[in-house]
Amino acid sequence: MMILKLCHACDRIIGEIELDDLTNNSADPIMDIVGNVAYALCPSCLNDMEMAPRNIYH
Repeated sequence: MMILKLCHACDRIIGEIELDDLTNNSADPIMDIVGNVAYALCPSCLNDMEMAPRNIYH
């Protein structure tokens, strides 16, 4: 069974994923599955949300 893969942030269609691929060890751990839709972040949104590490000393 194929599941539609969408971006959490921009709702862009990333692709499709086979249900059997979600049950093996190489599944993406941050992917949320709701019904027959898997939500993840697309590469452009992931780059936009990525922050540079900051050193904060108290």
